[in-house]
Amino acid sequence: MNDTAIALACEGIGKALNRALAYDPLAPQKLSKVTGRSLLIAVTAPRLSIAVLFTENQLIITPSDEYSSAASVSGTAPALIRFLLAGDIEAAEQYQVELDDEDELIPTLLNLSRDIDIDWEALLAEHTGDVAAHLLAESLRKAQQFQQDIVTRSKSGWATYKTDSATEQPNDASDGHNKPQSPLDFIGAQLKALLP
Repeated sequence: MNDTAIALACEGIGKALNRALAYDPLAPQKLSKVTGRSLLIAVTAPRLSIAVLFTENQLIITPSDEYSSAASVSGTAPALIRFLLAGDIEAAEQYQVELDDEDELIPTLLNLSRDIDIDWEALLAEHTGDVAAHLLAESLRKAQQFQQDIVTRSKSGWATYKTDSATEQPNDASDGHNKPQSPLDFIGAQLKALLP
């Protein structure tokens, strides 16, 4: 990759993150925990190193030639993304991400990423207008609620299936119309009950 392209990408990502952080009024207070510290991100495929520097009021992302830092993460680009999305230090081993963290910066950053409350609707409204941003945000909230409902209902359906299959007696030869003929029939009946 071209060094200039990497530098421009780092600058663009840094600006986007700082702009997004501006939509959380408590972000400066939360980021004060990491002011003056840095994180080295070593991507093994494609090979590049990026330094993230935390200042009082922003983060600075630059290409880096350093090979060590008080806090560093390394792995392939997809592994690093999965680790970031997992948001848990324990996921590093699962995703084959190597951590070197002398000053406990990485757990602090993962906690901050969960605590940051960015007003995405206001950020989106700058580009699409208030009404469109509100409609999109409302659609996303409904989709998330629908997903949570399905998860809740599926857990309930699974518990019902386990209970029913545990109470079913193998010698129970009642008419076959009341009980499903196979586990797949039962799961199909549960799915019909789960979906609105």
